Amino acid sequence: MAADPQKRAPDSGALFSFIAPVFIACALLSPSLSLAGQCTAEKIDAYHKVKYVHDGDTLHLVGGQKIRLIGINTPEVARDKKPAEPYADEARDVLRKLFKTDARVGVQYGRERKDRYGRTLAHLYLADGSSVQQRLLDKGLAMAIAIPPNLHRVDCYQKSERLARIKRRGFWRNGGPEVLDAAGLRRGDEGFTRLKGRVEKVKWSKKWIWVSFSDKVSLRISHDDAHYFEKGLLASLAQKKVVARGWLTKRKGRWSIRVRHPVSLKVVGG
Repeated sequence: MAADPQKRAPDSGALFSFIAPVFIACALLSPSLSLAGQCTAEKIDAYHKVKYVHDGDTLHLVGGQKIRLIGINTPEVARDKKPAEPYADEARDVLRKLFKTDARVGVQYGRERKDRYGRTLAHLYLADGSSVQQRLLDKGLAMAIAIPPNLHRVDCYQKSERLARIKRRGFWRNGGPEVLDAAGLRRGDEGFTRLKGRVEKVKWSKKWIWVSFSDKVSLRISHDDAHYFEKGLLASLAQKKVVARGWLTKRKGRWSIRVRHPVSLKVVGG
């Protein structure tokens, strides 16, 4: 999936318009989902025309700005002799179709405005105020992510993803993007992924909190991000089965994912 916004490249998504029967069905499935609503525009910082869509979460504006959509991540398109990931072309084509007829978009900049690649981080909105990110999430072509300090819309995007999963849309039709097992990582697994395993231990270092599956595979949480997590939560993860999402890297023989926010970490078993 797309390059890490911090490593790293932050976020893209879309919750949708409900007809009454769908809305009622979702309400019956979960009270919290029934109030998911629309991630419509609250504030627009600027209007621009789209020049080119690179992939499902990155595009270029007339004038030269390269935009990385906040709050979502889409599958990687083909590049550097690597084939496209499943549904990557579909995600890109959704944006191309949107902007073919509605090339002017409303831009809401993130609290952190640039990523390490110099891309502008933003939420995008169509002429009717609907969210571009939500459109992709709605179709099951993007996963919701949360990278502080750009946490605006995180709840709405999460609900959009949950609804797409319930309705088995896009890649959720087949259970979603592959979940890697922490015990079986191999060369080529680097990049955005979901990672599962049983936590062996949790330890604190000067800079990081390490949630380790083994001596070679860990999740790492910066002390700067620890306040986003409920007190005691990280320490309680020892011996629990968890699934994390984020950018998997390998350095000096050790695999790790930096987890920035609780929405990227889920306990799935004791």
